Amino acid sequence: MAEPRLVDYYSILNLPPKADLAGIEAAYARLSDDLMRQAQYDDSAREAMQRLNEAYAVLSKPELRREYDRAFFRAELERLEREARAAQRRRNLAGNILVAALGLVVAVQAAALLYLGWDSATALFRAIAGWLM
Repeated sequence: MAEPRLVDYYSILNLPPKADLAGIEAAYARLSDDLMRQAQYDDSAREAMQRLNEAYAVLSKPELRREYDRAFFRAELERLEREARAAQRRRNLAGNILVAALGLVVAVQAAALLYLGWDSATALFRAIAGWLM
């Protein structure tokens, strides 16, 4: 079953999610004054005022706001956690590849030392190093 969508109280108050309590109170005061004036002429302003009151009732109380934010931003937090886990996996993979490549270099050097002998292998590796630089 699909999860019901929460009402975006921040957009009702026309505020960013990081707004502080003073900003919430100022936005509520400004918007409620405008809606009270409009309510005399427009019935939809009454409904907007109810939504505004509901948004203010939740966002103006720290505990209710934390609970609301946890529910409202859960999907965003889950996405950020997935991205962090994916980045950690990429870092682990890159580290593992680097260790494997270094192990391969050491193995090739050891095999060359065993097969060619010390002097020939040293000359070969110096030649390769000179060619790479």
